[in-house]
Amino acid sequence: MAVLKSALRWTGRALGAGLIGLIAIGGFGQISAMGDEPSFDMVEVEPGRRLHVECEGEPEAPFALYDAGAFGIYSDGWWIKEELKRDFRVCLYDRAGMGWSDPVPAGVSPSPDWHVEDMRRLARAVGAAPPYYLIGHSMSGLRLHAFASLHLDELAGLVFIDAARPAGFTGESARRLMNRFSGAMSAGVFAAQVGLARVAAQVLPDSLDLPRGPARDKRRSIASVRHHKASREEVRAVDTNAEWLTRELAQEVPVSVFATSADGGRNAAVAEAARAISGFGRVHGLPDENHVSLLSRKIAPLIAEDVRAMAAFRAARTGPG
Repeated sequence: MAVLKSALRWTGRALGAGLIGLIAIGGFGQISAMGDEPSFDMVEVEPGRRLHVECEGEPEAPFALYDAGAFGIYSDGWWIKEELKRDFRVCLYDRAGMGWSDPVPAGVSPSPDWHVEDMRRLARAVGAAPPYYLIGHSMSGLRLHAFASLHLDELAGLVFIDAARPAGFTGESARRLMNRFSGAMSAGVFAAQVGLARVAAQVLPDSLDLPRGPARDKRRSIASVRHHKASREEVRAVDTNAEWLTRELAQEVPVSVFATSADGGRNAAVAEAARAISGFGRVHGLPDENHVSLLSRKIAPLIAEDVRAMAAFRAARTGPG
C-alpha cells in the first residue's frame, strides 16, 4: 500500500509540474507513441509481437532481468544494468504496450501473471535459460511475487526495490486504492491527450541523470498517449482476488530488499523469511532516499553487490549459474 501511495504522490507532482509549464509556455500538442525508430532491439517473443529490449553482458553469464514499475520503461534500470553487465547477462525492456514495445494482444488482460509469462517468453527469445535473477521496482513487486508463486524453480534470486507485496493487495481497501491509482493514470492519459504531459516531460528534471538516449526515451514515454493508456490498463488488470496473491513463495529463494523506510517496508518480512528458509535474505532501509532515487547511479552499486552475493551464494550451494 505504501508503494502505491508513493507512486500516487509522484504522479501528482508530475502533473503539477506539467500544469505550471503549460500555463507558462503553452501546450505543444500530444504525441501518440514514442517516435519512428526504437533505440535498441525489437525482439519477437511470439509470432508478430515484439518487445523493446536492451541486453549487455556475456551470453553465457547468469541472466538478470530488470522489470520497471507501473509507469516505467527500460531506462529506469539503466544504472543497475551498467553495474551488472561485466559479470551478468542483464536485460532491460519495455513491457508490452509501453515504451517502444508492441501492444498487448487483442482481448488479453495485461495482468501481473500474464506479464510473468511475457518475461519467460522474453528470456527464451534472448537465449537465456533459467534460473533467472529478477529485479523489480515499485508495482513490479506484484509481478516478481507472481513469478515466484507460479515458477519458483526458474528463479535464482529476487530484488525488490521499494516494491509492492501481494499481502497489501487483497480485500476492499486494496480495491479502493487501486481505483484511486487507476484514476491517477486516467488523469495521465488526459494530460497526454491535451499536450500537458509533453510539457511536463520537458520541464521535469532528470532525477536519474541518465545518458542522452535513455533520458530522451523516458521523456517521450511521459508524453506518449499510447504509453499512458497501456500503463492504466496494467493497473486496471490487477485482480485483487487472484489466486497467486495468497501464495507468497518468494522467501524460498534468495531475496534482497531496498526500501525508503528504515525498517525495509512490507517486503522486509519476505527477506527475513528468505534468510531463514533459503539462507539468504537482506534488507536495506534507506530513509534518506526516495521512490525514484533508489534507481540512481549512487544506489545501483549496492543493488549489484547484492545480486553478485546471491550468485556467489548459489554457486557455493549448487555450482555456478
